[in-house]
Amino acid sequence: MKTNMKFNTYNLILFLGLFFILPMSAISQVTFKAEAPNIVSEGEFFNFTLTSNVNINGQITSKPEFAPNFKEIATGSGTSTIVINTKVEQQFKFTFTLQAIKEGKFTIGEATMVDENGNTYKSKPVNIEVVKGQAPQQQNSQNQQNSSSSVNNNASADVFMRLVPSRTSLYRGDKLTLTLKLYVGLQTNFADARITSLPKFDGFWANDITPHTPSAWQRENVDGKIYQTVVWKIWELSPQKSGAIRVNAANATCVINQRLQRNFFFDDSYPVEKKIRTSVITVNVKDLPAGAPASFTGAVGNYTMTAKVSKDKLTANDAVSVNVKISGTGNFSLIGTPQINFPHDFDTYDSKKTLSSNSVTFEYPLIPRSAGTFTIEPVVFSYFNPAEEKYISLTSNPMIIEVEKDLNSSQQVAFVNTPNQRDVQILASDIRFIKNQTETWQSKGSRFLGMKNFYLSYFVITALFALLYLWLYKHNKNRQNIILMRNRKAKRIAKRRLKIAEKSMKINKASDFYDELLKAIWGYISDKFSLPVAELSRNNVSELLTAKNVEQEYIDRLIRIVDECEFAQYAPGTISSQMNLLYGEAIEIMSKLEQKTK
Repeated sequence: MKTNMKFNTYNLILFLGLFFILPMSAISQVTFKAEAPNIVSEGEFFNFTLTSNVNINGQITSKPEFAPNFKEIATGSGTSTIVINTKVEQQFKFTFTLQAIKEGKFTIGEATMVDENGNTYKSKPVNIEVVKGQAPQQQNSQNQQNSSSSVNNNASADVFMRLVPSRTSLYRGDKLTLTLKLYVGLQTNFADARITSLPKFDGFWANDITPHTPSAWQRENVDGKIYQTVVWKIWELSPQKSGAIRVNAANATCVINQRLQRNFFFDDSYPVEKKIRTSVITVNVKDLPAGAPASFTGAVGNYTMTAKVSKDKLTANDAVSVNVKISGTGNFSLIGTPQINFPHDFDTYDSKKTLSSNSVTFEYPLIPRSAGTFTIEPVVFSYFNPAEEKYISLTSNPMIIEVEKDLNSSQQVAFVNTPNQRDVQILASDIRFIKNQTETWQSKGSRFLGMKNFYLSYFVITALFALLYLWLYKHNKNRQNIILMRNRKAKRIAKRRLKIAEKSMKINKASDFYDELLKAIWGYISDKFSLPVAELSRNNVSELLTAKNVEQEYIDRLIRIVDECEFAQYAPGTISSQMNLLYGEAIEIMSKLEQKTK
């Protein structure tokens, strides 16, 4: 009986939940928007479309005013079905066919819709630029009438691509955005395009931020002419050295359907390949001014900072962390870890750096070993603001932590705060035996001082001390020699990176493999020959290895491996056997370099 009651209660709750939740989930937000091309030609026909997820036929109470800049030619309606996040949604459209009357920049005002429940919705105004020129329809008509030759060459030359930087002058360490865009003329019968080579970013820190979803085609006015444009690649670049830095060209191959007019009734076309290339761009990089504060770690941009502890009251031997969050605009990857002075009673560990799109967080793990009230000094973070052209320092408030005694510990350490010192009292072990070992007595008349063994021991100890002193002196001197230390560690670090690349290769992660292989090669050369990262380029490496009497064959093979790795990062469908061959060849070349430069 109890089981049945429990089962019935469960069914009732489930029924009520479905009764209230399902109707609410069926309610979707009503959308109502206006769409039109952002640029059209004078005299061109185009569509101005009102779209909603509810039926708008007969619901539009006021349409926008098109005259005198646009002429209304016709109207029509239709429906379409789209899928958004696995949810099927029907869209209702009402279309106005318009013709651009005159040149200029105009705004088509809002439209108003009232649904069946009496709710009012308004679309946003749409800005349209009208440029001087013939409409595409008129141009096609004239081409067909005037073409008495066998080939129509309208489509042959109106395709190009550009590298578009967000700016061309900035400070070292600042950030710019570089966009690779394809431009296609409205009269060009464009079929396909593929990138054959990407620009090299020598002297820059580069990060590919191209969205995973392909971008939509847009219209753009280029010197008074309308082009269809699409974004191919987007990078974030931060210059690592000052001066004029060149970004070399990108190359691509386009396929254009060339029209061949056979007779009055039928047209034929054939594909034609056309190679296109961007121009080389130059970025002028200014060096940072002198007078950087001691807390400056390379941050350039505009930032804010917060610093706080995870908890301000805890027990000795419990873990706590200090979190420093830096937000704003800039290259967060290049921000160094801020230095914090912690109390001597705290065990400190390596900090952790976490990056996001608009902030970076540094976490400092700590463990207090004694009880008391501790103050963590304010965190100071400095950055260079390129807009104001000066260094700015941010300082947090001091952080106070109350640490209580650990009652589970067998031995407690109590601290007494005094103006000048901290007295330590060891509890539970402050009374000790004066001596608890049996004394060993010597026979009278025998002594060690002045005997043969005494002088021998004295000589051995002195010699060992001298050798230890010389070893420590040489060891400290070598540690101060950063170039020598990097040279010694180059092979070990390269092996570690090659192992990571091998793991990525075995699980067929091509992008990670090529990235780690590049890091292994460039890192080895930088450490082995003490070459700064900012100066790592193909020309510099080639000249350096030539000066080290390395055969030209090995230099050419090394440069080729670097080129293949950088290109393969963006080439889809890399075959695992190609990664195997490249990995083996990289190991062979680095082994040869190690032998040649010992």
